[in-house]
Amino acid sequence: MIIVSQGHERSIALEVFFKSSLLLSPRELSQILLVADESSIAKNLEDLRFKFSIKNKSIIINKKIIPFHATTSSLVPLSTNSLSTALSLINPIRDVLLTLPTSKDQLSIGKKQLAGYTEYLREHFANQFLAMNFVADKHQIMLVTDHLPLKQVSSTINSNLIVQKSILSLDGYHKFFQTINEIYFAGINPHAGEAGILGNEDRVVSEAIKVLAQKYPSKKFHGPLSGDTLHTISPLSNRLFVYMFHDQGLAPFKALHGFTGLNVSLGLPFLRLSVDHGTAFSLYGKGNADHSGCSFVLAQALSVNQKLARGE
Repeated sequence: MIIVSQGHERSIALEVFFKSSLLLSPRELSQILLVADESSIAKNLEDLRFKFSIKNKSIIINKKIIPFHATTSSLVPLSTNSLSTALSLINPIRDVLLTLPTSKDQLSIGKKQLAGYTEYLREHFANQFLAMNFVADKHQIMLVTDHLPLKQVSSTINSNLIVQKSILSLDGYHKFFQTINEIYFAGINPHAGEAGILGNEDRVVSEAIKVLAQKYPSKKFHGPLSGDTLHTISPLSNRLFVYMFHDQGLAPFKALHGFTGLNVSLGLPFLRLSVDHGTAFSLYGKGNADHSGCSFVLAQALSVNQKLARGE
């Protein structure tokens, strides 16, 4: 089952989900469970001018049935309520979590504000090494740091952080997607430090590569390489590109793929997927949002879900 959390109620999250869902077959829709606030669903569908009904734990639109689990009233933001409910429902052996876009101020655990879904899941599962990856068209990237101010990047990165996130990613790709055989690491500094002329911080990358090469002797590890030339290496389904900070990796990735990509969390007991775009609050309620990114994510989620159902 693909468990879907609703995202921000006043964003394009539910709009792109419903538009994408209506392109699926009844069999595909039966594999999806939307966890959401009923009033948010009604408001979004009314804005889209869809004829719909909500009954018997189902949303019916144009004779298509979307399974639905209503969240109960809560004092926390709807995004948090939907996510926490989805996590209570998920079967880690056979389910996939799909999170729709929300803003950074909508996720919290207790009184602790968290900067996004990845941070929420790290806190919930007490796993600081949960790895943020992005996937599109045989192109896989991993971020060593993600939602972190640039001034904190070099002091945060150490060889153990790189090693642990790489292990979770490599094992996750093997479990849910395909085996990675080649891994390319960007450096931290321009030109990967230029042999120390531009800094020595890149030594931790070299140290991590040595550890990983011992653990995975059949895989090829390259780096640290200059981050501004990593994009010249052709993406292949068996290659992973590891970047040290958010924009270093996502700038070339989104330049190549736009918003048609997967945001993937690896290291959880299950697979978590999301779109690689944000809330687009300015488009809320207008019906103009591009749903191609969500359609891509749903297609990939269905593929993984079928693989899990077969016990692969």
